[in-house]
Amino acid sequence: MMIKKSTSKLEPLYDKKVQCTLCQHSFTTKKVRSRFVKPIQTDTDFGPLFAPGDSNNPLLYYVVVCPQCGYSYTQDFRKSISGTAKQIIIDKISSKKSDNVDYSEQRDFAIAERAYKLAVYCGQLTNEKNIALAKLCLRLAWLYRNIGNESEELRFLNFAAEEFEQSYIKSEFDPLNTPEIYILYMIGELKRRLGAHNEAVQYFSAVTEHQDRSRYTKYLNLARKQWRLTAEEYRTHA
Repeated sequence: MMIKKSTSKLEPLYDKKVQCTLCQHSFTTKKVRSRFVKPIQTDTDFGPLFAPGDSNNPLLYYVVVCPQCGYSYTQDFRKSISGTAKQIIIDKISSKKSDNVDYSEQRDFAIAERAYKLAVYCGQLTNEKNIALAKLCLRLAWLYRNIGNESEELRFLNFAAEEFEQSYIKSEFDPLNTPEIYILYMIGELKRRLGAHNEAVQYFSAVTEHQDRSRYTKYLNLARKQWRLTAEEYRTHA
């Protein structure tokens, strides 16, 4: 007996089953299979750049939007929400939810942008962790970079830098998932991109002096390289 091999083509997108952390509604959201993710380069703030027309960009699907209540969140958001925060979302989001946009299907930039901004709003309403908002704003900035919108990219890089700084000051991040030396490097690199050269140098220096620098040599080497670049940029624009 011969067994026919499957000739079905593997699609870049697949459905991931999730449960809303606010209303507990179960639904599916699209994700991109890793084998189809092929950025043409990765920037020094770890932002991936994709070729024009490449729709297999996982950034488009980073935000999860519940079709039932409208709550928008990421994997970095808290897994439990207080009763007070839930009521705020119900009053501000759920009661005004529009069914005109289906976030559970394939997304283009416009739909992804809307999902991100909705997640930022939800995170602000529920007083989400600074580190979660930092990563959210950073990825939205990367999305804008991919379409060449520099003004919006810089706007959200600034938001990300502010949230990373607050996270560092409050020490409210999980060092196992987000090492402190990574946060210091990211603040330095975002400050450099925003033209705040003096602050950038301070954070890069903190990376080179960090007690975990021998463990995280990637950040150490990047900080040294970007410190030199920052000094050159400062001399050029002085």
